[in-house]
Amino acid sequence: MCSFSDYDFAPACGLINGAEDILIAGHISPDGDTLGSSLGLSLGLKRLGKRPRVVFQDDVPSHLRFLPGADGILKPDAVDFTPQLVILVDCAALHRTGDGWVDKYLPQTPLLILDHHALRDDIPAVSIIDGKLAATAELIYWLLQALNVPMELDIARCLYTALCTDTGGFRFTNTRTHTFEIAAQLKAAGVNLEEMRIQLFESRRLMNVKLMGYAMANISHSDDNKLVWSMIDAKIKKLWGAADSDTEGIAGQMMLVEGVKVGVFLDERVDADGKYTVKVSFRGRDGYNVGKAAAQFGGGGHYAASGCTIPGNMDEVWPRVIEAALLLVRETEAKTER
Repeated sequence: MCSFSDYDFAPACGLINGAEDILIAGHISPDGDTLGSSLGLSLGLKRLGKRPRVVFQDDVPSHLRFLPGADGILKPDAVDFTPQLVILVDCAALHRTGDGWVDKYLPQTPLLILDHHALRDDIPAVSIIDGKLAATAELIYWLLQALNVPMELDIARCLYTALCTDTGGFRFTNTRTHTFEIAAQLKAAGVNLEEMRIQLFESRRLMNVKLMGYAMANISHSDDNKLVWSMIDAKIKKLWGAADSDTEGIAGQMMLVEGVKVGVFLDERVDADGKYTVKVSFRGRDGYNVGKAAAQFGGGGHYAASGCTIPGNMDEVWPRVIEAALLLVRETEAKTER
């Protein structure tokens, strides 16, 4: 179990107290943790009289636009101030912020990194990183305590969203005793569980639900069902008039099959120049380190949930990905049998 006393927040508090204009950045393809943690931190810093701005390269997914402050998130080219501090939230590697837009602020601007991923760049920064945590929101919660920021409802809604999404509704094995304790404090601040359940798990665009049905109807699997995968190509999305964001959340559905140990979802994308890439999402049961598979293709993430983006079209990419996933299952099974 982790707690507030396990971390030295003094250097981070020093950086924040010494800055007024603060840029808060999260990772590409933003999820509930990077968004909720960034927005919760921003709201907290405003309570201190700071001028934080939250910046993301990619759009906010539709089901997370309810988050307080989401409508004020900037794109990199809309940043019209010179930050006195840059904070990376849920993102310890610069390339995960996007196409290098953060680089122009460094190293002349102090950098603070708050994350729970093991992957990080070797860059000068004050860092608080702990891979044992379920979500970066746990660090943000304790940091705000260290800054003596009162827990207001809008901050609590943001941090609860981050906790809830990165733990799969407190179902994943990364959920610890302290995770529940923090969630209880956020609930006590007024978080509406009905709102959270609907917004995070039951409010999807109709096209997202249709694509999910398509992916489920076209599932492939190994003979023993320990590896399950599905894919959606760009042609289907164009035919149906779907956006790339309409595939959000499909990866987790691969784990519904009885006996599955590793699930893979492949999403083919094509940009305005006709360049193809495949976004790959891995999910794994306890003991199956899918982060290892994602790392082979330049990606990363968590032990049980990771991803990567691979250049090339679906026909070029999917056999390599499934081969790597099969190898992961076999190697894990072999270790278990010893």
